[in-house]
Amino acid sequence: MVIGLAVVLSLSGCVTRKIPVKQEAKEVTPITEISAIQLKCELIEVYTLEDSHPNNVVPILKNQTYLSGGNRYRISDVLKTRKGRPSSVMAELYKCGTPYTMKPAGNVQLLPGAYSVKPIAFSEIENNDCKILTTHVVEKTSPDSLEIELANEAYMLGGNRFHITKIIDSDGVNPTSVVADIYRCKHRTVAFN
Repeated sequence: MVIGLAVVLSLSGCVTRKIPVKQEAKEVTPITEISAIQLKCELIEVYTLEDSHPNNVVPILKNQTYLSGGNRYRISDVLKTRKGRPSSVMAELYKCGTPYTMKPAGNVQLLPGAYSVKPIAFSEIENNDCKILTTHVVEKTSPDSLEIELANEAYMLGGNRFHITKIIDSDGVNPTSVVADIYRCKHRTVAFN
């Protein structure tokens, strides 16, 4: 019996129960101290997590942040580690507003005709005749609207490709403000006889 239990434990690995992230807490993300200041986030709680399995630290912080009414967290101090990974931490839980201004109708809509505008691939530059039309800056926008705004801008300028050259700002994960080159590419065709 003891040998069977030892075999099961060795084959299954860790026996620590994994903490699931609540569906509503999946949108909670980490934030840096500087971003919390720039976004004027409200500190809602300082939370101490003690003696947790390292795999459960982030799920617990996400859930706790959501339950406290926040949407961002920052690990301010690692109190204890296990195998080089945090197991006890002190975290700051924040409520941050939207760092970008939404368009009046919500997300930006793709213009008719702009559906064919795509990000440029470097292999495409070699196989096509591409000309830079302009460099465009997208100010703060929703990460979901970024490529749509670039496609619309390229389409309005007679372009069909864009390339993000610099990320100015992000929401911590996805870009929200960028510099991009707008291209017009003519496609070369190869005749096989």
